[in-house]
Amino acid sequence: MGADAVVHSATKYIGGHSDMMAGIVVVPASSPLERPLQMIQKHKGSVAAPFDCWLALRGLQTLPVRMRAHCDAALQVAEALSKSPQVEQVLYPGLAGDPGHALAARQMSAFGGMLSFIVKGGEPAAMCAAARLKLVVRATSLGGTHSLIEHRASVEGPESMAPGGLLRMSVGLEDVQDIIDDLMQALVGPAS
Repeated sequence: MGADAVVHSATKYIGGHSDMMAGIVVVPASSPLERPLQMIQKHKGSVAAPFDCWLALRGLQTLPVRMRAHCDAALQVAEALSKSPQVEQVLYPGLAGDPGHALAARQMSAFGGMLSFIVKGGEPAAMCAAARLKLVVRATSLGGTHSLIEHRASVEGPESMAPGGLLRMSVGLEDVQDIIDDLMQALVGPAS
């Protein structure tokens, strides 16, 4: 797509099991960035440990099948959340009504395993819903086998521009109906 460099957090979907830390920078061989990146790697020692490399290779073996599962489940979760009367808005490019849908459809074969949604009632309602979850874990990460959720404004701090009711979710590989059921039971009822 014409990028000069592509940066991956191999810690996330490439590793896929929440058990490694690594990053990747990919540039074309003719890139003016190639030599400076090689020098940083050589002189600063920015190379992954052998075991982390093995974990990344293990994750790459199942990446295509995991990504299909993450994407399929995220779309189903987004559709279910969009029908919930407790949800003000779902932000997921796989939904036809999402402002980024047309662009994502041109660039992507699927729409990813990440989504956000805004709970009606603002921060108190969002925090209460997150606290009621039983399967989905409250944590700041993404791309692993477990579904995770976080309250962005709390994570980002007082300068956050995230709406108070916004929850960000990484949809994992659990049974999708179990994920949806957990979210729906958490969203029912007033904030406490």
